[in-house]
Amino acid sequence: MNKHCTSVSRGVFATTVISVLSLGASLAGAQALEEIVVTAQKRESGIQTTSVAITAFSGDTLRQNRIFNVSDLANTAASLSFTALSPLDQEINIRGITNTRLDSPAGEAAVGQFVDEIFIGRTGGMNADYYDIERIEVIRGPQGVLLGKSVVGGALSIITAKPEFENSGEIAISLGNYDSQQISGHATGALSDNWAGRLSFQTRSHDGYAKDLLHDRDLEDLETLQLRAQIMSQPDSDGWGTRLIVDYSKLSSNGINVVAISDGLTGGFRPRPWSQMRAFLGLTDPRVSIPEETQYAGDQAPLNQFLSRETAGLTLHFDRDFERFQFSSITGYREARTRSLYDQTGGGPDVFDDPEIFGVTFADFLAFDPTAATFFFSEPVREDADIRSFSQEFRLTSSADSSFEWIAGVYFKNDQIDKFDRFVGEGNSGALPTLSGESHWLNEGDNTHIGVFGQIGYRFSEKFKASVGARWTSDDKGGDIRGTAIATGDRFNPADTVPLTPLGEEYDTSYGETWTKVTPQATLEFTPNDDLFSYLTISTGFKGGYFQDTPVNAFAAEFPTRPEEVINYEIGIKSDFAGGRARLNAAAFFMDYTDLQVEQTNQDCLCNLTENAADAEIKGVEVEFTFLATDDFLLTASGSFLDTEYVEFLELAGVDSSGNSLQRTPDTQYNIGFDYTANAGRFGKALNFYVSYSWQDEFPWQPANENFEDDYGLLDARITFAPEGKNWSLSVWGKNITDELYRTNIIPFFGEEVSQFGAPRTQGVEFRYSFE
Repeated sequence: MNKHCTSVSRGVFATTVISVLSLGASLAGAQALEEIVVTAQKRESGIQTTSVAITAFSGDTLRQNRIFNVSDLANTAASLSFTALSPLDQEINIRGITNTRLDSPAGEAAVGQFVDEIFIGRTGGMNADYYDIERIEVIRGPQGVLLGKSVVGGALSIITAKPEFENSGEIAISLGNYDSQQISGHATGALSDNWAGRLSFQTRSHDGYAKDLLHDRDLEDLETLQLRAQIMSQPDSDGWGTRLIVDYSKLSSNGINVVAISDGLTGGFRPRPWSQMRAFLGLTDPRVSIPEETQYAGDQAPLNQFLSRETAGLTLHFDRDFERFQFSSITGYREARTRSLYDQTGGGPDVFDDPEIFGVTFADFLAFDPTAATFFFSEPVREDADIRSFSQEFRLTSSADSSFEWIAGVYFKNDQIDKFDRFVGEGNSGALPTLSGESHWLNEGDNTHIGVFGQIGYRFSEKFKASVGARWTSDDKGGDIRGTAIATGDRFNPADTVPLTPLGEEYDTSYGETWTKVTPQATLEFTPNDDLFSYLTISTGFKGGYFQDTPVNAFAAEFPTRPEEVINYEIGIKSDFAGGRARLNAAAFFMDYTDLQVEQTNQDCLCNLTENAADAEIKGVEVEFTFLATDDFLLTASGSFLDTEYVEFLELAGVDSSGNSLQRTPDTQYNIGFDYTANAGRFGKALNFYVSYSWQDEFPWQPANENFEDDYGLLDARITFAPEGKNWSLSVWGKNITDELYRTNIIPFFGEEVSQFGAPRTQGVEFRYSFE
């Protein structure tokens, strides 16, 4: 690890906070920071008196800073990072705990996403963009008691904007480079004396950030549509309140850009076929690739890369207030349909097909690098999934006017996932006769989660409060899977009999297992005065076992990983000072994981495998600072500093990763920003300037700690003109202004780092108009 860079970055963060504190002593007369209300513990509370490490982003902040998705959000929240294979395969990381790719129907999120209290278990079932949002709560650490479904790493709780009885609305139009276009808006108002409604929408599109040179197509382009309709009632004469939400989203793209880069390591088996092919062809631009066109058995014509997602959901909330408690019912039903085709290697024999494009032959490449040419092949993957999910929660919450508080409830969730995978291998060299053919997996999964939970709290005095709670969880996962060698041989090797896929034998089998666990939690709160709050908590989390996505044989299909368990020890402080103009929150924690589930690429079977690390530990500190220097000048800073370790981890491939750092987790992250409003003469305080810089340390991509992502920083900015007394604004914005090249995913394979990259510099203008 680059410890020098880490110490410098920590120094920058600390210097910024200290400088701001010094500035605060010399400035006076500013208004106080506003109170932020959250519902992370299933009742409304101020964020400064909530005994959990949490960051909240208002809808205004999300809009102004163009935070459209979790990738954008990760640049602004402590201990949150993000990697992705595609918009359908996202890996969210909180405090070093990363979601596996959730390819398998039995996959389960370590970091949960909740939308209006409905757990979205698979990123493929998630709406593409954040739009018309009231707030997002980033909740760090295991949530094993109250937060809907138990999660071991943390959660993102997304609360959409509710209907209002006052008529209002807004529309925004944004245009930018890469021919980007965004149109969003909402309208809300009374439908009757007791009912209000709200309609929201967003469309977003842009041309490709990368190019498929072989087939002259954009890659990493995007076209999305999101719609949401709501109705909500005021409590009737019997005290019942209702909120119904219906949403729909659609996303499409030409697919991902995959580029192989030599890992630069020595020793072992490293033929580096795809990076050597790029060198042979003179391709140096990482935003240009040469993916294979694919024709699977039964297809009428070859297909280029693509991905699509379509989701629909219904959420129904019923609430009734009784004299001493509130009853809540939260019902959710969601459907999702995802389709994708991508070339895992980023290049294949198509490069030799058209002499007008490159004008090279396989013999030419063989002469250039015999070893690389011998192992040069493609392996496109087609993944289709249909997801149906139903959940129901009943909850009782005590009134907040007593020193004794309690919450109790039951939770049920069922997911049905039908997944169809197709792998095909194709290679020119006769030296590897298995480099051809096609295999299919049809995996029909059915998962049922049941939870019973409760928590009690007692306030002994104005200064002390204690809470204890527990959750009983039952995870039942099962299904049927069939692996079939659907075709063997290809145009180069028609006599081959064994396909190049993870399939080792044909099989048709069932799998299933049930795991149960009780996850307790205890918290002590100490509030010495109105401006200082502290807490000490011990919490636990649990994630059920995992069945492989594309297992090599029936035994692998039937054999699950063990459940993942964690115990978290945490102390936190939350403080306001300088007359309420400054806010400093911090948390220190130690997390002890047992049987941590880790996913990685296995070179022997050409497949991704999830296995258990025997033990892992994570220690860390998170700091968040906000300072309102004047009524018009706001400074923010946040940072996280982690020390992660696989205490004991002997991988299936025989590699001993004990003592290594956890994969995909930077030791240090920070974000620094300011928001300044200036006078514009007769237009009043009409000019607003916003700048944000986020930085993260280098991190290893795999448990072996051989492949690393370099440290990098991203700079975003916005200038807005909004005349006082008017209902419109005009903004100029830029993201990744320095055009930093960084990666969002790699697959280490054959001496390569098969890589994908984050978005380049984007900029544009936005016009926003509100009405009443």
